[in-house]
Amino acid sequence: MSRPSHRSDQHRGDGQGLPRVPAAFTPSPTVERALEVLPPLVVLQAPRGYGKTTTASAWLRRPDLPDHDLVWVGLPPRAVAREEFWAEVRDSVVRAGYDDPGPVLDGRDVGRAAQERFRHLVIVVDSFERVVDETVDEELVELAQRHANLHIVLLTRTVRPVVALARAIAPEAVVLQAGDFVLTGEQTRQLGEELGVPVTEKAAEELCAGLAGWPGLLRVALLTASFTDDGEPVVDLFSIADYLRIVLQDLAVDGVDAALTSLAVPESFTPELAEQLVGAENIEATEQILVRMRRAGLLVTRGEGEFAYPTILRDAANLLLREDDPARYWRLNADVARLCRAAGRMTQALEHAVRSQDAPLLAEVVEESWPQLLAADRDKLREALTHLQPETLAATPTMIALRDHVAPRELPRWFLEAVQSDLPVIAPGSSTLAIAHDEADEPGVARTMLELAHVLLGEADVLGASFACYDAVRRGTQEEHTLVREAGAGVALTTALLGHLDAADHWMDWVQARPDPPPGPLETVARIVVPGFLQLDRLADVDLPAEPPDLPEAHQWLETLIVYVWVNRSLHLGNPAEVLGDVEQYRDRNRHRPSTWLGESMLAAALIDLCIATDQLARAREIGVQAGPRRWESGLLRAALARLALYSGDDQLALDVTKDAPTVAPVRPRVALKLSLVRTVAAHRTGQRALAQEAMHLATRIVERTGMLRPFLLVPRADLENVAAGLPNSRALLEKLDQAAVAGPFPEAVRVEPLSGREIHVLRELATGRPVPIMARRLFVSESTVKTQVRSIYRKLGVHSRAEALERGRLLGLLPPQE
Repeated sequence: MSRPSHRSDQHRGDGQGLPRVPAAFTPSPTVERALEVLPPLVVLQAPRGYGKTTTASAWLRRPDLPDHDLVWVGLPPRAVAREEFWAEVRDSVVRAGYDDPGPVLDGRDVGRAAQERFRHLVIVVDSFERVVDETVDEELVELAQRHANLHIVLLTRTVRPVVALARAIAPEAVVLQAGDFVLTGEQTRQLGEELGVPVTEKAAEELCAGLAGWPGLLRVALLTASFTDDGEPVVDLFSIADYLRIVLQDLAVDGVDAALTSLAVPESFTPELAEQLVGAENIEATEQILVRMRRAGLLVTRGEGEFAYPTILRDAANLLLREDDPARYWRLNADVARLCRAAGRMTQALEHAVRSQDAPLLAEVVEESWPQLLAADRDKLREALTHLQPETLAATPTMIALRDHVAPRELPRWFLEAVQSDLPVIAPGSSTLAIAHDEADEPGVARTMLELAHVLLGEADVLGASFACYDAVRRGTQEEHTLVREAGAGVALTTALLGHLDAADHWMDWVQARPDPPPGPLETVARIVVPGFLQLDRLADVDLPAEPPDLPEAHQWLETLIVYVWVNRSLHLGNPAEVLGDVEQYRDRNRHRPSTWLGESMLAAALIDLCIATDQLARAREIGVQAGPRRWESGLLRAALARLALYSGDDQLALDVTKDAPTVAPVRPRVALKLSLVRTVAAHRTGQRALAQEAMHLATRIVERTGMLRPFLLVPRADLENVAAGLPNSRALLEKLDQAAVAGPFPEAVRVEPLSGREIHVLRELATGRPVPIMARRLFVSESTVKTQVRSIYRKLGVHSRAEALERGRLLGLLPPQE
């Protein structure tokens, strides 16, 4: 189907009685294929906004269709009886210049009039759903079959008998329904260009999915959108809602139009939930509506018997409900929150509780499931807390802990400054440091702070966990010996992980000097991990227990911290391949245990380092990918991935992932030191001397403050020496490492030069296994040229065989992973 090439949204007519066509019109591929000819019967059935009229008008303008006369029958905006319908058809035919066929009862005389003229006559009936007598459907199908020169085109918003009749007894008929008009992401992008609203491929796909590919809604979205600084469209939800209101009115039956917006409240619903939301008395009408909504594309399937609005349509429907009946909107959200809560879907329960404006219900959801909510989506929990009154946030230990440690987006300045000063040891209940709140605490606040610290630590928020542990010590009482000691051990453990060795040492001494109740899980692990980190970092020997400690099931993930220390110790003792196998077996054996993001990320970091040590770089990269999109959030895992990039020869990636080293250095010196050392080598290898010296200077300052020496053994020594030549303090530091006589665990890093575009093509041909003569023919070059390029590839990748070149190419992302 030809499309106008103009970019304005003006309409045009051609004097044939056809409605105007938007200049920016993009039909779907299905429609284009179906309407390449002039069938005897065409039925276009879809709700408002699918472009039925525009499609018919654009199609009938095609210059390659047979010569034809056109009669466009526009029915009045009300119910039309059979006799009135045929009278409208007769009058329209006469106005088009045909002889008056006389009284028309079933269209036969109209058909004969077309035959007598020896021309094709196309009769288009718009808004056919207004004809109340369904016998007309059968008459029209029969009429189109009987007269070769007569073509019937029916545009209807609702499903009528003519749809089934056309498919059953009219083999040449064309029936197009809502799904056939739906636009793809690519067509949405094309439509945006024609409207003068260019959008990226990704944005077009998101718009298309959020609006179910509905052509009219996509046009509205594109024409009314605003744009971000990156050029991404921001949908004007009010414009979408205005359009959707009209569509929903068309779909409603028996006055139950409220059901359509009610069903947009939950993220998805089953027929049973639909009955609860709209009421049993309305369920029969609602079932009819659900059928219409599915046909219209307003609903998508989410598993067996579960449906949902597309995302943008759901937001627009919720906006309509909130505007039209806010009390019902609040009540429905409260109902859905309770249902989600009973089903254990606490994140959804929280979202609906917020929307319900029912503060007691929201407080109950938060109190009941804050650990789950904190791990699932901290931002949503933080936003929910803003909807609670100050007195509610001060009413219970849980609320006090969440108010002080989750609601603020930033940690208190006084605590950050204290961390940089090695977090001085304090007595329980002390206020020697500035405090955020000086009112008397509810009993149990310190215990809740410690519970919060466990969740934050598991989510790899080590600094937040350190603050919660410190606050638990600060708010604990002299009588809470066990709790205060466990919280102090948490401070020691977290500061060791962060890289504040003196603070960790002092806090461990403080814990062990206190009354000696049985140690909790944090202290049990801290007794092993804190000395382990301190001794490793200072290049001393590490004494580890032969067996893992006995921990409660909920805290068994803390074992991974011990495994991380054990792996780092083992890297210097030889047999990394054997250790790699042991750690992988450990991971596989414990998959059934409750896990946390910190445990998973530290285990992945340990495995990556072992793979680097055994020169299994492709395997290391696979482990990193398996860690998922959060792999860049965990500091120690990101440091391991930066090292992997360096040892793989991808210096640019190593520079990209280490650029924030100076920012994190004050409070996270362990991660900052590892990142800055990788950055030093990558910058040196790419010829950026000033950048390399800057990173080396930062690394030296961190060591002078913390005493962490071991990270210097994890990057190529020769590069460090070249950079340190102009930095006296750094040079002295490297000499100190020489005196320790401890070797680095990793082999020489790969030195890779970038491949040219032609060399990448040759590398991809190598991956097919084809012989050189066939490769040469495919690349339109001589065999000697291919051989020369292969030798260049080997040299640049630092390999000596095709297999090594392919492995290196996959590692660098030049080739897809091997199946």
